[in-house]
Amino acid sequence: MDVIEQRDAVVNFVINTTEQLDVEGWEARHGVASAQGCTGQDGEKGAAYHFDLSADRGTEHEADAKRVMKYWESLGMEARVVDHGGYPTVYATSGPVERASFTTDAAGETYRVGAVAYCAPGNAGDLKMEYIERRNNGEQFPGDEYLPEENISGG
Repeated sequence: MDVIEQRDAVVNFVINTTEQLDVEGWEARHGVASAQGCTGQDGEKGAAYHFDLSADRGTEHEADAKRVMKYWESLGMEARVVDHGGYPTVYATSGPVERASFTTDAAGETYRVGAVAYCAPGNAGDLKMEYIERRNNGEQFPGDEYLPEENISGG
């Protein structure tokens, strides 16, 4: 997959994960799906998109963590749960994204689902600048619908 297909894969993965939970009000509080620099398996520099959504924390922390873990395992991921005093976090690798986490006690007493796509050829800085410009010209991209209104032009 190219870097844009990887972006779409990570956004869809995060959204599909949130749909496994009986929690509403998911937002991209930390901004749009964004490229970061990475090194591919071949040693070449590339870009990998990351994306996360947050919502007010649910009440069934352990059951929600198990539900996410089972969902991720059904996607072929290697998942594990780490208990943080009654607030578990699920970590996973491989599968449709390189790595993912579901935190039941994120900042501000929230749930957070985040993931990082596989590294693909591309320049993270160039991608960020291109998509900031395109957003400023009114385009929307996968995941933008979760942005709080004040963050629409973020990068």
